Amino acid sequence: SNGFYAILLASIHGWRMPLFFLVSGFFTAMLWKKRGLRALLVHRFKRIFLPMVLAMLTIIPVMGVVSSYVRSQPASESAELVTDNADVEEPAEQRGAVDIDVSAAVVMGDLDSLSAYLQNGGNVDAKNAQGAAPLHVACLFGRAEVAEILLDAGASLELKNNEGATPEQLLSLDWATTAYIAKLVQVPVDQEDLLDGRKRIAQAIEDQTGRSVSIAVASDGREDVLGGLIALLFYVPVFQHLWFLWFLCWFVCGFVLIVKLLQTLRIPAVSNRWLTSWLRYVWLVPLAAVPQYFMASSQYAYGPDTSVGLLPLPAVLAYYAIFFGYGAIYFGANDQAVAVGKGYWWKLAAAILILFPFGLSLQGPEQTSGRILFAVMQVSYTWVMSFGMLGLFNRFFRSPRFWVRYLSDSSYWLYLAHIPLVILLQFFVRDWSLPSMLKFGFVCSATTGLLLVSYQIGVRNTWLGALLNGRRYPGREESKPTAEPTKQVPTPAIQEST
Repeated sequence: SNGFYAILLASIHGWRMPLFFLVSGFFTAMLWKKRGLRALLVHRFKRIFLPMVLAMLTIIPVMGVVSSYVRSQPASESAELVTDNADVEEPAEQRGAVDIDVSAAVVMGDLDSLSAYLQNGGNVDAKNAQGAAPLHVACLFGRAEVAEILLDAGASLELKNNEGATPEQLLSLDWATTAYIAKLVQVPVDQEDLLDGRKRIAQAIEDQTGRSVSIAVASDGREDVLGGLIALLFYVPVFQHLWFLWFLCWFVCGFVLIVKLLQTLRIPAVSNRWLTSWLRYVWLVPLAAVPQYFMASSQYAYGPDTSVGLLPLPAVLAYYAIFFGYGAIYFGANDQAVAVGKGYWWKLAAAILILFPFGLSLQGPEQTSGRILFAVMQVSYTWVMSFGMLGLFNRFFRSPRFWVRYLSDSSYWLYLAHIPLVILLQFFVRDWSLPSMLKFGFVCSATTGLLLVSYQIGVRNTWLGALLNGRRYPGREESKPTAEPTKQVPTPAIQEST
């Protein structure tokens, strides 16, 4: 079942945020045309920047507290025994302790849980959401005993995380950067203990490989200071799941600058044929494939990377800027018939049944030609899936409906607040002797239900609801669905706050 969830996640991750930024670019252009650049900046400041800051001061700290609590709880013996019926016939290397948080076990030095995980066939090189394998985490925080167990189990020294660093390279990460990362993820570290732990790990690697390994936890050199500063700016997870709001701030500012530039240069508009006909694939696929080439470089990665640091990673920023930019110029095409979504059923079928499986089979290529093909297949899936979804929603959700508008308005709040609740509910159901599919369905439905209740009671009719969605709903003012007469857009189910 673990493989099923990995495939499901990859299939959704491949198009969800690109489509979001495409729609965001569309409505950014619409807002500019309706209200002007000044009003656009004010609107985005209130709807995007302020909610982002408030969430960073409230929801992000709550995430840290909840995560720390869950990690502090001992691993349950029953958790290692819970498997789906479908897992019974799987080989040992695909089973293992399905509910163990390997990174947490490494950080906490939980040798018993880690040993049981490995003995039950757990993947010694399994990566977490940041692309770090257990040995990466052990080297970063100087967990020597854990590292020795992992090395004895055959952990790879060549595996790279999302930033392209091997476990061995993390042994030389300076103390300032290490301490800052540890503070963010609430891992206690002591400089002297860290140094001793890294020395032991370096010696274990030398004993295994016969090569000399350098370590460092402090440095006064300018190069190391610069490297630490770069790491802090690009890689320290400042925004967590709010990174998309930070990207929108960059894109809106860039949009304003480009509009000013185009007004000065008076560059002619792009022909609609290149925006709405099949010709759009001729330039959209290779253009998006360029930044995609520099992402998803690890063995099990698929789709665009995530950039949660103060400064966006260039490849990630460029990738999403292409989708945002297309959405902005697509608004000018006045595609009332949504020609880009025509034949949505075959688009979705081709994307899901052909492009996605083929692209997934190409994961982790090392040769240049293989990486080029991998990038092209990934972005082809993304574009076809995005246009298919536009056509699907235009077909079934074009007419105004109250429940669609309600879910659209509440979705902003649900996304901002969902992670702490998901973490708690996952911990709550961890020991249930039920198939993972039932637990997965319970966590999703319970999270959605509880957050919808919180939205209705504490957000929708309050100042927070007005901040997120630009309006309040006192009493039964919206008991009947209403359409906005001034808004003529091809996908009315997606609101202007996007």
